[in-house]
Amino acid sequence: MDVMIKRLDPHVPDPVESRRRAAGRLVRFTYGIIVFGVIGFFVVYFGKPLVFLGGAGVVSSARHVVSLPYLVHITRMDVAPGAEVKTGEEIGQVRSPQMDGVVATYMRALTDLTGREAELRIKARVAGDSLEASRSYLRLTEEAVQRIEAMASSNISVSYQVEIHRERALARKAVVSQEAEVAEAAVQLASLAELGRQLRARLGEVERDFGNGRVVAPIGGIVSTKLASVGQSLAAGNAIAEILDPSDVFVDWYIPNYRLFDPEVGNEVFVLFGNRRIPGKIAEILPVSDVYAGAQPVFASHRQATQIARVRFNPGVTPPALNATVHVHMYYSNLAAWIATTLVDLFGLE
Repeated sequence: MDVMIKRLDPHVPDPVESRRRAAGRLVRFTYGIIVFGVIGFFVVYFGKPLVFLGGAGVVSSARHVVSLPYLVHITRMDVAPGAEVKTGEEIGQVRSPQMDGVVATYMRALTDLTGREAELRIKARVAGDSLEASRSYLRLTEEAVQRIEAMASSNISVSYQVEIHRERALARKAVVSQEAEVAEAAVQLASLAELGRQLRARLGEVERDFGNGRVVAPIGGIVSTKLASVGQSLAAGNAIAEILDPSDVFVDWYIPNYRLFDPEVGNEVFVLFGNRRIPGKIAEILPVSDVYAGAQPVFASHRQATQIARVRFNPGVTPPALNATVHVHMYYSNLAAWIATTLVDLFGLE
């Protein structure tokens, strides 16, 4: 049976036209996505600063630096980053050649002081023991002078009189010198004894503060990632460890310099960490600026210092991990904040 095909029949679809129509729809759809995507990018890029103020921040807390005022060498560390420690718990052991030098200096000073005290005691004893003999000799010369004065001066030669008076003067000088030496030696011995007591007290204080190289935690908290390693040598004042207080967690928000309105204390913000939007409030705006240490824009010519706001989380929320990098959004109006919250809840982005 022969069947005649009418190619111009409108009820029979043309395969070529069908393929063209499908390809045209795909091209128009792709073109529309590209156009609307570019428009959306520019709208979001240029419209975002008009809706909210956003900037990077760091989750932080009160920091307590553990350091020593000496050059130290780490011999043992008993904790790791993230470990929880208690107040007074030993976290490591150090050895300090500088501390050994300080102790040696105190010991040399005490040795010199002891030698000086010994010399003064010898002088005082010699002067005290010979003082009575000098006084007896002085009395003898005084009697000789009195006898000469009682006798007729014509019977005694002038040279003999001069000799007797000279001996009396020397005897008196010797007595006065020995009495002064005994008195001054007693005063100096008392001063040296007080100085020695102070040196021993300072030496004991230095040794107690060093504690045989034991490094202890000043407060209870979490050990930061900035932790010295075994075998490392640190200059005086450098941090051996940092301990963070987990009971006082906040966010240091680096406020962008370009903004429509300046943030104020009490403004509500959202802290973005991954898919989480954590509510909080600005508790304090610090009167200082600093450079954010995190990632900078690719085309930024230099790092700019920005003002820092301290954000506290609302009660009942679980804060992110300490030292985590977050983004903080502060909406300029309550309507924008409500729309953003509604969209997040609607699409399940949180």
